[in-house]
Amino acid sequence: MFIVIHNWKRKVLNIITISALLIAFAFSVPILAGKLSQQVPVLSDWFADEHPSGNPLRVENNDASGEKFDQVIDQMVIKMQNFYKDDAELKSDQSR
Repeated sequence: MFIVIHNWKRKVLNIITISALLIAFAFSVPILAGKLSQQVPVLSDWFADEHPSGNPLRVENNDASGEKFDQVIDQMVIKMQNFYKDDAELKSDQSR
């Protein structure tokens, strides 16, 4: 049994067109929201920064207000790393 659909080519073309537009919209919304997150304050909650994890080596955006503090912390971390590196080298030299 065959079902005859009038203007089937036009209906298939309409379905393909609507599907293509929906797919394009679904892919373009996140991209546009990402690009406009700084200009449109409503979208900024979607891309909120995560809370600090407590890891001192974590990379974060530096603000101008905390720049001096960040430099002091970075220097302290580097000094601590060098201290433990030197300590590990001394222990390895003593074990020989």
